[in-house]
Amino acid sequence: MAGSVIRLFMEKRFSKYLLVMLLPLTVLLVRPLTPAAVLLFGQEIRLSTEPVDPRDIFRGDYVTLRFSIERIDESLLSERVRDTLSAELSHDAPSEYLYVTLRPDEDKIWQPVATSLIPPKVGIYLRARAFESRNSSINLDYGNFLKRYYVKENTGLELEDAARHGELTAVVKVWRGRAVLTSLEKRELRR
Repeated sequence: MAGSVIRLFMEKRFSKYLLVMLLPLTVLLVRPLTPAAVLLFGQEIRLSTEPVDPRDIFRGDYVTLRFSIERIDESLLSERVRDTLSAELSHDAPSEYLYVTLRPDEDKIWQPVATSLIPPKVGIYLRARAFESRNSSINLDYGNFLKRYYVKENTGLELEDAARHGELTAVVKVWRGRAVLTSLEKRELRR
């Protein structure tokens, strides 16, 4: 009987240590699961881009992207969303999440068509935080996975030039409001 009590004590003690050891590992593994889930389950859309800067001396060529959907017109905001954002933005802090519903235009580039404070039940949407209101438009931040895209050496300037001329499209996977940039495409503009 004493042996079984010692075994039970050791098992409980071991399980506590195992739990303590697994907790930091779990925290480290959860962070990359979100983009992995988006890549696995997400739907592919295309967004128009605007250029920023293509070179990092330590990491090589990359394109820092800005998207046309990062500035939306206040006419897309319902009165409830407008009131909530004006109260939050008056404190000089990013807002709570805002959900931007997207639909493709005739060129198959996805554009914002509506906003809400809760995730829409149907359709493609992105989760964003509003951080500034200026000249009847709202500036939005869609998160880190859309900000930077690394490219092959000596191709960053070419992509920046394409973005400057409106010829660069970002291919993005979207799932449950989260987005991951998967590639960049050059496209021909209609004349």
